[in-house]
Amino acid sequence: MSLQSRLGIDIDKLIFGISQISQMTAISPRQLRYWEKRGYISSLSNKDGASRQYNLKMTIKIIGIKQFLDEGYTLAAAVEKVAYFAKRNELLRHFIAQRFEGTTELAGELALDFGDLNAKQRLYGVIEDGHAEFKLQEKA
Repeated sequence: MSLQSRLGIDIDKLIFGISQISQMTAISPRQLRYWEKRGYISSLSNKDGASRQYNLKMTIKIIGIKQFLDEGYTLAAAVEKVAYFAKRNELLRHFIAQRFEGTTELAGELALDFGDLNAKQRLYGVIEDGHAEFKLQEKA
């Protein structure tokens, strides 16, 4: 199920103007235009003279770049780190989307059901003492 269908809103319509992004992130519009000129970010296609607008995905990227800049990274390094995390998150999202089959109760606790590991065992994810753990359970 997509995020859009779970939230009941069209996330592609979550669009922010350059001044809104600037207010949210404390990054000047001038700096955002510079990042765009360098190819680090991109605004939505717009008409000549229209204010730049950014979709939710690009807004998250901008926030990530800002966070790494605040941690002391150079702009180029911050962009690389954001790209790495985006790639990693896409892999995780893909993996979870394919393996996650829902939740169930194991020993009275809520567990993530990752489906059959093999013909005899099922894989679950649980939190024990604050730590994420995998549990194998024999199938009935």
